[in-house]
Amino acid sequence: MQKITRRSAVIGTAGIAATAAVAVVHRDDIATAGGWRSSTARPTRADWTAFAKTVSGPVDLPGTSEYSSSKLLFDTRYDGSAPVAVLGVHSAHDIAQAMAFAGRFNLQVTARSGGHSYVGASAQNGTMVLDIRALQSVDYNSANGLATIGSGVGLYQAHNALLPYGRTFPTGTCPTVGAAGLTFGGGLGVASRAHGLTCDQLQSATLVLPNGETVTADGSHNSDIFWALRGGGGGNIGIATSLTYRTHQATSKGIFSLYFASADATRMVTGWSTWSEGAPRSQWAGVHIDADGNGAITPSILGVTEAGYERSAAAALIGAIGAEPVSTQYQEMSYANSILYLGGGTTSKRQGFAGGSDVLAAVTADTADAIVGAVAARSRAGSTASALLDPLTGAVGDVAPTGTAFPWRRHSASIQWYCNVAASSGYASAYNWINSAHRDVTKFSVGGYVNYLESRMPASRYYAGNRARLAQVRQSHDPARRIYSGLLV
Repeated sequence: MQKITRRSAVIGTAGIAATAAVAVVHRDDIATAGGWRSSTARPTRADWTAFAKTVSGPVDLPGTSEYSSSKLLFDTRYDGSAPVAVLGVHSAHDIAQAMAFAGRFNLQVTARSGGHSYVGASAQNGTMVLDIRALQSVDYNSANGLATIGSGVGLYQAHNALLPYGRTFPTGTCPTVGAAGLTFGGGLGVASRAHGLTCDQLQSATLVLPNGETVTADGSHNSDIFWALRGGGGGNIGIATSLTYRTHQATSKGIFSLYFASADATRMVTGWSTWSEGAPRSQWAGVHIDADGNGAITPSILGVTEAGYERSAAAALIGAIGAEPVSTQYQEMSYANSILYLGGGTTSKRQGFAGGSDVLAAVTADTADAIVGAVAARSRAGSTASALLDPLTGAVGDVAPTGTAFPWRRHSASIQWYCNVAASSGYASAYNWINSAHRDVTKFSVGGYVNYLESRMPASRYYAGNRARLAQVRQSHDPARRIYSGLLV
């Protein structure tokens, strides 16, 4: 039987060329996607050449091989996107210069780090992309336990750099996701029940505002920005250059996998939810329901505990479910190896995918039936897909719903709807299924997770009662909406 890892269900089931031409962006695209937004003249080749002399990083324009590479995101669906330029950011000064240039030509800018935006926001048509991947520093202060990382650092890089100190901080598991983007949307992961969201460990952030000013935001300085950065989504206030986190000890892990019969899928989901409400915070488990495309589904659970507790945690979970699994796996491993195992390695291959989310206040038998039914319908239609449920219990609830921009602090779980898409022709089917799944659970869903952003969804779906405050913060610091995030806040 194929082993379950945190990502296996998702993955498996320097200068300007003188002759470069600026891309032509259609006004219909701009109306829905941002970018060049008015009758202001587009920047000419001479304008771009002059701009490049003001920054230290490369400026890649359409028609160059560098541009063709630097604009690419994780999702191959957006390979044809046409930003007007990509600036390889080397410093806060570069960002400030880019903001001034964008203001002159009424352009929008967007940040590109991990490049995992579900809606392709970091390569949006007509925008100027600020590629921050060169901001790669990771510094650990043993005196106070704080780690400061550059905003271009990915999750594997962050964990690997902190391992010599025996420290870490809670994140998701995909190795190439950018730590900054994950943090700004909240940050769910296998340590959420024990340590809260990634954004809950954020101590401070340094960022460049649309007016070109560099500021530090923390609990005492620019506190409105600091509130918004923790769950408000990437690209809604400014472009970050560094983030500082509280860390905790990196310990060995126990990992268990439980596979259940398809007939037990509903009770598996409800039992898991009951267990998650009362289990020790050091224990985490997530649900996978996978469609095999042949009419069948595979229900399973992946659990992560402190080493030595994996069997007792699994036994308690099985008891809550009230059904025996058809197969089990138990492992103990070092923290370093657990990062590799759960992430599927040190990197992740670019791929086509479609995704979405729902947030559940509670998980009842009817809710579970609806989730299972949605996945089963996809399989009967001859296609693969997954529903991945993450708990919102434990330390996630230690923060008040209004304490940060992330509102889902008194809820049971999130669902990620996910389809691998092998060819462009498969996106229509995938999104039709995701929309159908939303309808199936609509009476149980209270919203969605902004890191799994979907097109044409209202901001209230992701921020609930926090949307008005977030809109006020954005209006204060980005009244011209210079930064494009993919979501109108």
